[in-house]
Amino acid sequence: MTRKCLEFHQASQISRNQGRDGFSVAELVVVVAMLAVLATVSLPIFAATFKNARLSGAVRQLASDIRSARSLAVSKGGLYGVHTLDNTYRMEKSATDTTWSSPTNITNWQDLSTQFIGLTIQSVGNGDPIGGPIFNAIGACVDSANIVRSVNITLADDSGATKVIQVNPAGNVKMP
Repeated sequence: MTRKCLEFHQASQISRNQGRDGFSVAELVVVVAMLAVLATVSLPIFAATFKNARLSGAVRQLASDIRSARSLAVSKGGLYGVHTLDNTYRMEKSATDTTWSSPTNITNWQDLSTQFIGLTIQSVGNGDPIGGPIFNAIGACVDSANIVRSVNITLADDSGATKVIQVNPAGNVKMP
């Protein structure tokens, strides 16, 4: 191609592309439709993720407070426990160091159902008499007569998903 032909060819290409500086309405409609489908498909996934995060957060908070009660029992001596009632809990200390009697409150009631909407304490296995674990001065999980035992606390959300906090006889808190 000669130089003049090349210049003419480039000029004709430029003139052909004039007026095509944006997107057509059809292209924009297709993109918006694709985004709408993507949002519709992903919303239930995000909702389930948020519910699971809420349940996990409540489990972590309660497990942390149970560990705090154990830490207090070991560091200060005596019996410390986590008392559960409906969807609330608080830390307590026994008036005596050998049996659970006349407890004093260490913390105020924590309401899990208001802090984590839709969440409940579903069950507390082996948590008599206070509906939760009691720890002695060596950190073991005991009952009101200072006999070593384990406790399981099950939390559930409004969709039926559950998570269990396990406190073994040695006082270790696990969230499997």
